[in-house]
Amino acid sequence: MIKQLIVFTFVFLSFSLIMESAYGTTALPTVAFIYMGDNGPFTEPALQFAEKTLKATVLVRKDLTSANLSKYAVVWWHEGDSDPGALKDQEIKTFMDYTKAGGAVLLSAWAIRYATPMGLENAEARQFGPTADDGIAVGITIREDMKNLPLWNGLKSLNGGAPKVGDRIQVNSTGYPKSGDYFDKIWTNFITVADAWGPSANDWGDRIAAFGYWKVDKGKVFSMNWRLPNFHSNNKDIEMLQQLTQNLINWLGSESLFFAIDQAGKLTTTWGNIKTK
Repeated sequence: MIKQLIVFTFVFLSFSLIMESAYGTTALPTVAFIYMGDNGPFTEPALQFAEKTLKATVLVRKDLTSANLSKYAVVWWHEGDSDPGALKDQEIKTFMDYTKAGGAVLLSAWAIRYATPMGLENAEARQFGPTADDGIAVGITIREDMKNLPLWNGLKSLNGGAPKVGDRIQVNSTGYPKSGDYFDKIWTNFITVADAWGPSANDWGDRIAAFGYWKVDKGKVFSMNWRLPNFHSNNKDIEMLQQLTQNLINWLGSESLFFAIDQAGKLTTTWGNIKTK
């Protein structure tokens, strides 16, 4: 009887959410945003976007030893201005315990450096930046094996149409944050979701591990790095980057076992335990 009640409640809530979404109410996964370095011109705009558009809860470093990350479908960690330094073992463990249990972590810009201490790769990521303006435009290319993911919705290819396999999408018009990559294919466990393009190689393919993820038990750690996550005001393609980021957060949220819905502040329901049954 209890199981039937749980199933009925789950189906009813799911139906209600679908209906509200269909009639214009935006359903967002619950998101936590964290940074530990400087809140400068490459980090602050990302923070503002996370708060305003994604309705994210902002965490600080000390929360890693006290906060219950399972309240969030996605934890977005962005470091665009500086290097926060090494993390303590317990701080790394907090991220990894959450991910292994089914959570989703997004590492963007120089947060990529922590993929190796997390045990996701053996090699150390190359680091560079930040540079506010260099006139170099970059973006991603849709891969055949990832074409059906809902990440490309609302984006435009360089030719102005809806992107398809092989099309280039420009997300950054100039400059780059404090960031890094795994050039030149020094990664071993990374799953590339989109290839990267831009000078000097023009077409980087999957050589730098710029946009993709690692599987970690029941969860995922996604990385958006290299020159891609440039939220600086100089970036004239900021709307395209924001759309891509929102699509990514929504997809990661739907994959998370801690999936939760935040509908314009009206309702937050977490059913991670139900999804695992």
